[in-house]
Amino acid sequence: MLKPLNRYLVVDPVEEEKKDSGVLVPEEYTAQISHNNHMVVTVLASSETHSAQFKAGIKLLVPSHAVERVCVFGENYHIVLENHVIGIFDN
Repeated sequence: MLKPLNRYLVVDPVEEEKKDSGVLVPEEYTAQISHNNHMVVTVLASSETHSAQFKAGIKLLVPSHAVERVCVFGENYHIVLENHVIGIFDN
């Protein structure tokens, strides 16, 4: 697992539940919950310098363009800076 530094967060995009619409799409296609160029993500890991509010498992709203996909040693990660977080969803 990637351990983020410098106020980065490792996140997992929240996928929208599949609905049977009758439209055929590739199996690897995953729709993400997005609203007006924003998306919901779940925090997987945060840097040691992070704010206490960004604990693993919490859901955040971030701009879609701010989430970077990084592939290292065959592993895919999604990262975003804390400064791009727009809001936190209450559990």
